[in-house]
Amino acid sequence: MPHRNNCEGASGSFFLINKKYELSFFKINSLSDLGSFFEKNPVVGESIVEIIAQKYKKNFGRLLARSFDGHCFSIEQRLSVFKSTDLVFHIVFTPLTINGVTDGVVCSIMDVSSAKGLISMIREYSHMASHQLRAPITNILSLSTITNYSQLESYDVLKITQLLGDINTQAVKLDEIIKMLNEVLNKRENVALFDKFGAKSAHQHIVLVDDDVITNKMHKMLIRKHPSEKRIVVFDNPQKALIYIQEHAPDLILLDLHMPNIDGWRFLEMMEELDIFIDVVIVSSSIDPSEHSKAKSFLCVKDFYTKPLTIEKVNQLLDY
Repeated sequence: MPHRNNCEGASGSFFLINKKYELSFFKINSLSDLGSFFEKNPVVGESIVEIIAQKYKKNFGRLLARSFDGHCFSIEQRLSVFKSTDLVFHIVFTPLTINGVTDGVVCSIMDVSSAKGLISMIREYSHMASHQLRAPITNILSLSTITNYSQLESYDVLKITQLLGDINTQAVKLDEIIKMLNEVLNKRENVALFDKFGAKSAHQHIVLVDDDVITNKMHKMLIRKHPSEKRIVVFDNPQKALIYIQEHAPDLILLDLHMPNIDGWRFLEMMEELDIFIDVVIVSSSIDPSEHSKAKSFLCVKDFYTKPLTIEKVNQLLDY
């Protein structure tokens, strides 16, 4: 089988899985490192789901199923090790498609626990540029759009407009520089676009989840400008948002990623644990391609919008 030669020529651990979820081939660099990921030693012909440890089975099976639908995923998984430092693995699911038909999936697992020096510095910089630095800039970009609001008509609109125009110009320049740096750091990443919602959905009941109060106010204001009436409920506390969503089942959730205590990733996991399957659109300052790819691994996530939201983006979102 040609796939086997490709697997044997590369580093790391690889597993070739057929449509029945059975192992067709595998290559493991160090079984001791992967021990906590498996319930038992892999055997060709056995079901991969039966080999995976119980705590990882559900998520692994879900990602494998989506990969057989043609999606490629790249995630990180932390494995706890008894009386030792936790291991962190980079796991990639790659569908093997021939003539439009996926007849197998390659799952590669790489140990990234010891990544130090330049690699860790680049990761840290990428995260800082994508989140800490961009977050206040997106607020400036959002605030600069208030030149269109009727509340300013009683003021010297010309001077205010000029001031906000200058602020917007500088913010756009900074934002473009950050995007350019991020593209340089992630130039090998290739994230496919999200599939569209499909049939138009009547999103009349919308929940906003973001720990930034200003962002929530701006997003609520933008959605209010949409021609159709919407019920909008805002939360800066993810835990309270989750309780509300359980009780009231909204049509759409706009979710930030980087929040204290419960971040967006954990929020999505909690939704799955509670069997809540409501359309979610990520709205984040992040321009990190790996996070866009990770978002695609959650069934309920339908799209990923980069802050700041604009009236054009809101109309695009709500006019599906």
